[in-house]
Amino acid sequence: MNHEIGLDELEKKAWRTTFDDGIFDIYFGILIASFGSISLYDYLPVPLNVLFGPIIIGFGLTFFILSKKYLIKPRIGVVKFGPKRKVRKRRTMLVLSVNVVLLLILFLFNLSNVGGSINLPYLLEGLLFLTLPLCFVAYFLQYTRLYIYALLLGSGFFLADILSLIVPIPFNFLFIYLLFGGIIIIVGIIYLIRFIRKYQLPKEEIKKDG
Repeated sequence: MNHEIGLDELEKKAWRTTFDDGIFDIYFGILIASFGSISLYDYLPVPLNVLFGPIIIGFGLTFFILSKKYLIKPRIGVVKFGPKRKVRKRRTMLVLSVNVVLLLILFLFNLSNVGGSINLPYLLEGLLFLTLPLCFVAYFLQYTRLYIYALLLGSGFFLADILSLIVPIPFNFLFIYLLFGGIIIIVGIIYLIRFIRKYQLPKEEIKKDG
């Protein structure tokens, strides 16, 4: 019994350190920035206007996979979580996927309907359809920084609406989501640098690379 409790505590600790490397932050920031690029749809030639967003997302996903494999795995190895964590992860991915679809729908809807005046319902929309679902994801993942990102993204449409008073539509959306994405990416880079400094490559790996 004590052995099972000890393993559970180790698993919890390993799970909490999953996001210490900042890789997910960088990927998430790229994902958010890609939504800003949707506002350029009418300003880019075909088929780049359709492919630009997926290309950025693909770049972010490639970065995530390669970084985990070549930067993180050699330093701390791979942790295989138990059934409970796997179920939690699957539920989280489902909520996150639905949330991404909602974000895209809301983005396109607001992009076509935003006027030049401040609209309070945009703030309520963002908090309801972005902040709340992302907070559920943060809870399931035990990823505390995501709560802050959720508040940022939830205010995005409202801030873009305010910015439309001085920045032409759709560049107000582009600015806001590039700004938010950039902030999240910078946070991720800071965590990644700290992680690399904390977990040095084993001497054998350094010799092989040399």
